[in-house]
Amino acid sequence: MDIMEPGLTAEQRERLKAEAPPAAGGTGQTGRDLRGFLRFLEEHHPDQVYHVTREVDPRFEATALLAKLEQQGRFPVVIFDRVKGSSIPVVTNVHASFQRLAMALGLPPTAGPREFTREYGRREDRPIPPVIVDSGPVKEVILKGDEVDLFQLPLLTYHEQDAGYYITCGYTVMKDPDTGIPNAGIYRLMRRDRNTFGIQISETAHGHYIWKKHERAGKPTPMAVFIGHHPAVHLGCLSFSPLEADEFAMAGAMLGRPLELVRCETVPLEVPADAEIVLECEIEPHRREPEAPFGEYPGTYGPRRMNPVVHVKAITMRRNPLYQSSFVGHPDNLLLSGVTRLSYIEKMVKVASPTTRAVYVPPSGRCRFICYIQMEKLIEGDPKNAAMAAFAADPFLKFVVVVDHDVDILNDSEVLHAIATRVRADTDTFMVTHARGSPLDPASYDPAGGSHIVTKVAIDATRKSNYPDEIRVPGTEEINPDDYLVPLKK
Repeated sequence: MDIMEPGLTAEQRERLKAEAPPAAGGTGQTGRDLRGFLRFLEEHHPDQVYHVTREVDPRFEATALLAKLEQQGRFPVVIFDRVKGSSIPVVTNVHASFQRLAMALGLPPTAGPREFTREYGRREDRPIPPVIVDSGPVKEVILKGDEVDLFQLPLLTYHEQDAGYYITCGYTVMKDPDTGIPNAGIYRLMRRDRNTFGIQISETAHGHYIWKKHERAGKPTPMAVFIGHHPAVHLGCLSFSPLEADEFAMAGAMLGRPLELVRCETVPLEVPADAEIVLECEIEPHRREPEAPFGEYPGTYGPRRMNPVVHVKAITMRRNPLYQSSFVGHPDNLLLSGVTRLSYIEKMVKVASPTTRAVYVPPSGRCRFICYIQMEKLIEGDPKNAAMAAFAADPFLKFVVVVDHDVDILNDSEVLHAIATRVRADTDTFMVTHARGSPLDPASYDPAGGSHIVTKVAIDATRKSNYPDEIRVPGTEEINPDDYLVPLKK
């Protein structure tokens, strides 16, 4: 494709080499920030990084390229060097490859979901508390008050009916006013003007509870948004953990070292010192303005709602920052949120059914709505117990399919084959109506109103006690076709 050049530009290559800190801890040579990870890819996997060197329009053009690459089965990191209206490059698609997420944890690119889930779970069980430092790269530029201008940032418009320009890979930091424990999560932000955003904080999110506590007290909610960091930090901040857990400690666990934090300039919060950009903000109490529609992860538009307004008090950033975007509703967004669910779901399911071997949330289910459970079934009833545990672990799940250990749960076709041949629907399925799900689910009872009430279905697709023998051919595993087939001579 003539608009892209593989690898980093010479200027950026030298800048990344000079600025990336030495790698350490669990992430190994992949660095500890976004620049370090890009440097690692450039040096060891240059085919996974492309630069778009010509100017692109932030409205649809950038995402049209990503969508076209997806149609072609290609998911490289794409860096847009020149985005119309801004001097800041846009880094996209970092999370669109499972292999890159595995490498972000220091695993080999050949690692599969089972190895990833095991390693993620191991680190999740060993959080590393963050440390506060006096300063860091994200403090190199500080803008306050009238200096704040959100139009300087290269925000993108992603889908045809999106209501405006959005931040999609900003990690929102808030603190519980009762416990003082910080919380980090991704909530979409729609730019309204020079210093305000509209924000969607789903009712099921931890941030919703924190925001509501402040609003009930009639107080603004202090909030900071950090943009651009190592994918291990992103993986840690999206850990499936209780409200009282510190996601920065989870991020440290994924990095293999304490995450360094700096204090904000205008709000009582701490943010990663190695981030690219930080927005220091307050959510204004009891103020609502129209926000959305916006193309969301289910592949449909989230409805327009009267949502809170965020006032930006300051921006801090690196010199020559990189702006990181996530392509919502596509692998860059789906995979990141999907793989972080696996460890917790598996832990909960193994408590209910100890012979569970693996779990998987397939891309075909948007990495949210469908879960496959592979088990060695020893007693009848275990598959239904496993399904109930999965529903309890992740409220977004709507369909759970439990299969035998010989079924490859990474292969939708094998799971469907098990459903087709091993399920008696009247006894092997159960349904839960009016259950809590995702407020963005287009199949909820009231999608236009943002309802989170859904119906859930579990399917026991394991063999039953009177299941007939399946066809097999002896010797298939040992035979080598090349010993038998002679190519035609030309």
